[in-house]
This record gives sequence, C-alpha cells and structure tokens, in this order.
Amino acid sequence: MKNLSNIFLLLFLTLLSCSDNKTSLMIKVDDPKPVNFSLYNLNDKIINLDEFKDSYILVNFWATWCKPCVNEIPSLNNLNENFSSNDDFQVVAINIGQNKDVVENFLKSIDKVNFLILLDEEISLTDWNVQAIPTTFLLNKKGKIIYRVEGEKEWDSPEFISFINSVMYK
Repeated sequence: MKNLSNIFLLLFLTLLSCSDNKTSLMIKVDDPKPVNFSLYNLNDKIINLDEFKDSYILVNFWATWCKPCVNEIPSLNNLNENFSSNDDFQVVAINIGQNKDVVENFLKSIDKVNFLILLDEEISLTDWNVQAIPTTFLLNKKGKIIYRVEGEKEWDSPEFISFINSVMYK
C-alpha cells in the first residue's frame, strides 16, 4: 500500500509540474539589463531603441516561415490598435534572418500590419538571448527587459491588455 501511495504522490507531483500554474502571462526578468538595437525598417531608415525612450515597448521576434509568428500578427495589430492613443506603449516586431524583399512580399500577402517592423537580417541581436520564435519581450521606459515569453500568444486578449496596463500603471 505504501508503494501505491508513493506512486500516486509521484503522479500528482508530475502532473502539478506540467500544469500552467503561472500567475503572470509573461515571465518576470529578475535582473533587468538594458538592451539595444539599431536596425533598418522597411523604408530603409535606421531605427534605434533610444527613439522609444519614455515608452514601454513590446518587442516581438518573428520570421515569415514561422506559423505561430504569423498567427500572432492579427492579435499584435489589435493590441497596437488598443494602445494607439497611448504614447507610453509601442509594438515593434523584429524579423530575424530574412531580407527586406522576403518580408515585403510576405506582408503583401496578408492584411495590413499597423506596428513597426524592423529587419535583423544578420541575426545580430544575440544579447537578447532569443532561443525560439516567436519570443516577445516587454521593455520598461528605461529600455530594460522586464518580462519575456516564448510561443504564440493572443496579445489582444483581455488578460494581456490588463497585464500590460497593470505593468504600465502600477
């Protein structure tokens, strides 16, 4: 009987460890470090992170061949639209490893994108520690990563909108 109890305890702990028991929609970064970028947009203009001082920035790393990344585009559009009257929040998507022509051709095949797209053709932003795509970071007004999350998300869900508001206005 004791072995059976141990088996149930082990099964319970295993199931508990596999559950999505997060209290936050994104993982809090305990030791925020400043990051930077200086990348071309689709109009061949170099955009620096410094241009977003005094704003929270949701930075999404993506690629056109990544189905979960593509699935996120409408919800990122909606999130950006939801905060469009707020100068304290910006959505920026950084395409990794693809050239401008590939990204532009892809964008012609979908509905509009109403947020800023930057190109990291050389995958030069290694200090961001992107392990998978999509990976999304929330930066504070000082340009430091304060939250991160990997995988496809519904950015326009009431939970994410409430979460972002709670971070910005705590």
